[in-house]
Amino acid sequence: MSNLAKKQSPTTMKGSKWWGVWLFFILVFVDQVTKMVADVYFNTPGSPSKIDVIPGWLSLTIEYNRGISYGMGSDVKSWIKLAVIIATAVIMTVFAIAYFRIDNRRSWMKVAIVLIVAGGIGNLIDRVYYRVWDVDTLLGVRDMVDLSRFGFAVCNFADFFITGGAIVLVLAMLFFDRDAFCPLTKKYKLLAKEQAKKDETERSAKRK
Repeated sequence: MSNLAKKQSPTTMKGSKWWGVWLFFILVFVDQVTKMVADVYFNTPGSPSKIDVIPGWLSLTIEYNRGISYGMGSDVKSWIKLAVIIATAVIMTVFAIAYFRIDNRRSWMKVAIVLIVAGGIGNLIDRVYYRVWDVDTLLGVRDMVDLSRFGFAVCNFADFFITGGAIVLVLAMLFFDRDAFCPLTKKYKLLAKEQAKKDETERSAKRK
């Protein structure tokens, strides 16, 4: 066993999983609160339809996305929207299970999972609550940050979490994880050696 592994007792490793659970709830709370504030403010009589934060570059508004992503698919059939909701729930569940199963020392991977799941659930809440599959409702996922100047659609904090999580996931797969293509730190190099030794032991046991 490496010195790195010895530093974390089973109790410490078990308890350390819960920081991600707390972070998940905080991120979902931030997402829902910002959506609610934008929804109430911009729909209050006399309020402006848009607030320029950086004129010409960044503004705040309210839009309702009834599509699958970034406003696309708003007119698709209801069963497709329901299928997307179910698929999203299944994928988020798989990610959540993975979070609790992977080694706590793979911190970049765990952060990526928390960000992606928080963003996915944040938007899933809106899709289910506002019944985006129902043709009789005009509401949907609440978006309030207008980044159209950069070629993006109006988005929300959940979208930021998903994007950030995807970036962290790529960095982990490339540099900062046990299974990284080119691990850069001593921590992940040690983890890679541990895993290689474990795999070799398992292969040897199967050959016997």
